[in-house]
Amino acid sequence: MRSKKVKKSVGSRVFDIFNILFLSGMAFICMSPFLYVVSASVSPLGDVLSRSFFIYPKHIDLSPYRYLFSSNTLLRATGNSLVITLVGTVLSMTVTVTTAYVLSKPQLLGRKVLNGLVVFTMLFSGGMIPSYLITSGLHLNDTWWALWLPHCVSAYNMILIRTSISALPPELEEAAVMDGCNYLQSFVQIVLPLIKPTLATFSLFYAVGYWNNYFSSVLYINDSAKYPIQIWLRNIIMLSSGGFADTTAVSDLGYIPPQNITYAVIVFATIPILCVYPFVQRYFTKGVMAGSIKG
Repeated sequence: MRSKKVKKSVGSRVFDIFNILFLSGMAFICMSPFLYVVSASVSPLGDVLSRSFFIYPKHIDLSPYRYLFSSNTLLRATGNSLVITLVGTVLSMTVTVTTAYVLSKPQLLGRKVLNGLVVFTMLFSGGMIPSYLITSGLHLNDTWWALWLPHCVSAYNMILIRTSISALPPELEEAAVMDGCNYLQSFVQIVLPLIKPTLATFSLFYAVGYWNNYFSSVLYINDSAKYPIQIWLRNIIMLSSGGFADTTAVSDLGYIPPQNITYAVIVFATIPILCVYPFVQRYFTKGVMAGSIKG
């Protein structure tokens, strides 16, 4: 039987049109800075200096990108960031999800105390200097472990994943145990497939955090061969603006072009995350909502 199409009233149509126009305008406002950066990165220097703001280039000049890709330092910094992001995301998700699974079990002894300690870390922290002293005391300076371990677990992410696991019907795991599964098998074969949207969402959160992590690299990484793309970007910006920077990270670039080089590097550093997002976008809303239904 064919269902009848509901006819919208005039007010409903006007409201829909208003919503479309309003949200399209807000989306354009949010996208306009990035569109400007993309346009400036492929525009000649004269156009960048003469036009205060534009979202489409009048003339195309790809020399900044040719200049960037002629450097082995850029490729090395990009490779470093990819390794830091991939390994850090896998490590963080492994520790976060396993911790959330354990803390979601009502039969865990001291569960309330442990959950309280997790919440405590969201409200209080030692600060930058104690963190630096601990990291240095563990001899993690100039290693990527200094970028991974301090940011390995986000208490906020862990609480949402724990809530998502707690929302699953307990009968599923009980049935798996009756079929001979232990906790590890139940976790891998039952729980993880059911919270796949949540895993995809928070994997994206962790990946963006590691990719954009700039300050920790400044504190702990002194070897220019281990610099991520964000440090390389900082050095390019400082040198192009006449400031001081660690020139060992960009010594093979020679002359630094003007402002459009900075825009080109910003676009290059943003593209990887933009390429990842479409693959997890369909899980994004569902994953966030799944961890916020049950308290």
